[in-house]
Amino acid sequence: MNRCQRRAAKRSGLAVMPKDSRIPVFGPDNRAIALIAPTELRWYEAAGNAKVVKDRDGKVVRVNLKHLSDDSTLVVHRGNPRRYSHDHETEANPPRVWTIRRLAPNDTDADRFVQRVFRASVLDNLKEAA
Repeated sequence: MNRCQRRAAKRSGLAVMPKDSRIPVFGPDNRAIALIAPTELRWYEAAGNAKVVKDRDGKVVRVNLKHLSDDSTLVVHRGNPRRYSHDHETEANPPRVWTIRRLAPNDTDADRFVQRVFRASVLDNLKEAA
């Protein structure tokens, strides 16, 4: 609540919440990310990644948040993930060469089917371009 809001609340007779009644919420890197009202505390108590810290009198002092998930180690795929071909370098595929994506680990029939469809589409495109 900024100064103008506090002044307006005083003029209108509304109760102003004192600063010390706000509860700080700290992120995983120990930085304060929010100040919450005591009425909002129940949402944090129900969260699996939040730990409510209380003093000896049982008064809530702060809320510590842990990482719920970490996306930093996920591989980011470029383009359409549903396409049937790729140019990624693998053991069987040299760099900068397009190949058919495998549908299942040991399903050779599905691989052959996709290869036929891919070849047919490439040949059709070449005929139209010529």
